[in-house]
Amino acid sequence: MTRHSASRYLTRAIDLTARAARSLWYRYVYLAWVDFGRHVTFAGPIRCAGVTGTIEVGDSTFLGPNISLAVAGGGSLRLGREVSVNQGTILSAREAVAIGDGTRIGENCSIRDSDHRIDPAVPVLESGFVIRPVSIGNNVWIGRHATILPGVTIGDGAVIGAHSLVNHDIPARAVAFGTPARIQRTLP
Repeated sequence: MTRHSASRYLTRAIDLTARAARSLWYRYVYLAWVDFGRHVTFAGPIRCAGVTGTIEVGDSTFLGPNISLAVAGGGSLRLGREVSVNQGTILSAREAVAIGDGTRIGENCSIRDSDHRIDPAVPVLESGFVIRPVSIGNNVWIGRHATILPGVTIGDGAVIGAHSLVNHDIPARAVAFGTPARIQRTLP
């Protein structure tokens, strides 16, 4: 039992050291141009390639491992205070993606404000994009593997079920799930 206790303390010390090193790396080297709030937790690698816009991350936000922050064409990605973005999630903005305070995003979600334009006469790579801002309110819970499509607004306190495809607005305090997501009930 003593051996396991010592091992647990060593593991915890290594985790804290790694977290501190990641924080320094992301804040002052790799993502030095990002406006990070205080007490942001970096739980693992973050991909952030080819960014030509702005990213703001609020105080006490959790950024899980293997997330991707993509901002192109002068777009804006804003995460409020105490947001949690779990592993494997992709946040992509060409114009604007705004996520309110206290919102929880499950693992492997996709939230994007753009999609390829479809024109049969033009190859997909040359067709350009349809861009519509995404707005997610405060204290929203988005279940794992959910996809939020361009132009969607999700109201404060809404719940989006796991594996849902959200292609239209969801009002405040609504519980919605499915493909496409449908409102199942409203919270009191």
